[in-house]
Amino acid sequence: MKTYSAYWPVLAEAGRSSPEKARELLQPYVRGGYLDHLVDGVRDMVAQGREPFGQAVPRIKEVRVSGAYAEVTDCLDMSAAAMADRRTHRLLPETADAKTTTTVTAVLERSRDGRWRLTDLSMKGTTCTSPSR
Repeated sequence: MKTYSAYWPVLAEAGRSSPEKARELLQPYVRGGYLDHLVDGVRDMVAQGREPFGQAVPRIKEVRVSGAYAEVTDCLDMSAAAMADRRTHRLLPETADAKTTTTVTAVLERSRDGRWRLTDLSMKGTTCTSPSR
């Protein structure tokens, strides 16, 4: 699903932005309470002096569509993603996790404009095996 895959680099860019800019960047991909949740997360990162480092890479395992709703199951590759100091942009080594994948379930809804947008996302915290490409 294009929206889900495009969401991850935009999320990283949003995390390096102000909360206001993050909302603007994420609105084409996310809606509702989940958008507010992500903007609050950016606000927290700013307060902590942190920003995303590297990039999470989606490895979609399954997509189920039912009318205007879809659920994506992913084996997200987190091996190149961590947090950095917001001022120096240097990796904070304690945030790099040895776990390289995590199971993700994302819920998307087709909006009135015909675009799919995420409305919820959960990370299971369990490692998974990426599908073959």
